[in-house]
Amino acid sequence: MWNKKVVSLFLLAIIFIAVGGCGGGGGGSGRYTLPGEIPTPGTGTGTGTGTGETNPDALIASAWEDFKYGAYSSAISKFNQVLSIPGITETQRVDSYNGLGWSQAKSGGMEAGYSAFSQASTGGNAEGKIGLAATLVQRGQRPGLLQAIQALTEVGLSNTSYRYQSTHPIGVSNAEAHAMLAFCYFWRGQAGDDALARNQINVARTEDGSADSSVAQIYKTLKDMGLTGI
Repeated sequence: MWNKKVVSLFLLAIIFIAVGGCGGGGGGSGRYTLPGEIPTPGTGTGTGTGTGETNPDALIASAWEDFKYGAYSSAISKFNQVLSIPGITETQRVDSYNGLGWSQAKSGGMEAGYSAFSQASTGGNAEGKIGLAATLVQRGQRPGLLQAIQALTEVGLSNTSYRYQSTHPIGVSNAEAHAMLAFCYFWRGQAGDDALARNQINVARTEDGSADSSVAQIYKTLKDMGLTGI
């Protein structure tokens, strides 16, 4: 059973790469390609290159706009620029680390965003916690899986009635988040975890019943590994 769970863990890692659209190089079919970066909105003499723009909120908004259109290098630069500005608020700092983590993950894989996700998660950011959990799952180590469960629980996902909704276009749905927690519970294998996993994946499948989604793949993996009642 242990070997099967190890195999299924790596299957989930592959599945969740697809969930977030993350992979090496930040490419992918159908991505809307932009030149260099999108001009930075703001006041005064902001040039759009990040040079001369010191309005943290304007930079954060511009960075997320870059992110939305797949200009991840530009987004990374702008989020880092915000983090270098003295006197930014805690909200600005946490949002910048969250955006930095997802931009790095989209550009170079989930592991690339680990440090930034950790900072955003510590600051209480739900998207940062989702990113941190996904990265820890991919690492495939038991302490990391337990930490992933904690992060997902802190988001609120342990409550099957909770509906997760991203603030930014990170590409993770409520159903996918619940499905990931279902897998983590099953993998942990403590008393009562089968029931927890069952409840989570059933909620996910109620919302996403398609045959070829990441939720469907996690569902099939759990069923193949012996989870009953699903």
